[in-house]
Amino acid sequence: MALADTSKDAFNRPRGYPDPAWRIDDPAFKQLFIGNTPLQRHYTGGLWLEGPAWNAVGRYAVFSDIPRQRQMRWDEVTGDVSLLREQVGYSNGNEFDDHGRQVSCEHYPPQVVRYEWDGSVTTLVSHVDGKPLNAPNDLVTLPGGGIIFTDPGYGARVDYEGLERELSLPTRIYYIDDSLQAPIVLDETLERPNGVALTADHQRLYACDTQSTDSYTSRIYCWDVADGGKRLQNRRTFVTAKSVTHDGIACDIHGNLWASAAGSGEDDSGVVVFNTDGKRLGAIVLPEHCANLCFVGEHRNRLLMLASRSVYTIYTATRGTL
Repeated sequence: MALADTSKDAFNRPRGYPDPAWRIDDPAFKQLFIGNTPLQRHYTGGLWLEGPAWNAVGRYAVFSDIPRQRQMRWDEVTGDVSLLREQVGYSNGNEFDDHGRQVSCEHYPPQVVRYEWDGSVTTLVSHVDGKPLNAPNDLVTLPGGGIIFTDPGYGARVDYEGLERELSLPTRIYYIDDSLQAPIVLDETLERPNGVALTADHQRLYACDTQSTDSYTSRIYCWDVADGGKRLQNRRTFVTAKSVTHDGIACDIHGNLWASAAGSGEDDSGVVVFNTDGKRLGAIVLPEHCANLCFVGEHRNRLLMLASRSVYTIYTATRGTL
């Protein structure tokens, strides 16, 4: 089921249906994939692509090329990718709030910022207890204006996706909103809290821990959301991965979790789909390690995947959460 020919021309030649990128591990996955839709590659040439976020009004997705300090724009109508912003602090995760404003996690200087309608940039948080954040990574926005973000410090490891430095704070998950004087610490038990996603009803939060051990390569944890996002409770292990690393994640309207995957095996990189019980249903195999993903399009039924240097999409038979 792997894409043996990963050259650019391979994506321009006709291929039979169903696309060989689809892999079915459980019959239930047949309800989520479309048999006559192709895997498309729209762009390649990035250094490390991350942080996709869908803007429904503009019909575009923004994403980060972290080492280049660039934010890029994929136009759904034309399929073109263009430069949106430069010198954006090695931005990683991006999201749009209920007012349509873009919110971004920046590795260095480490902060979470919001792009206002007048073109100005507001720093939402940069320090906790007088100490600089590690390197904010990913985030989700809540209906009431709150933001949950992770701070694992990956952007402080080497001078490539940020600035190499010692971490000043524990690796944590935080909550912020405009009414607070300081962030609320939601969790500090994960070694490397990374990608996050909310269910459609905003009652459950998922987060990836990409710290490898001798027994697993990464884990996905789940919490119940309380007090409008100001508290997480009932933490449990949702998925334990033994051969791949999960990074960015997204939920569909049925509660399934779509998780990016990067592994060393021929068929290990792409996207893995789990049901609400953590059972693997199937996968989308890509020729590159997948870092992050989001649902895009008029019906939010198109999955956009950022895989190392390239941007891919494929239509699905489900819809992403709003």
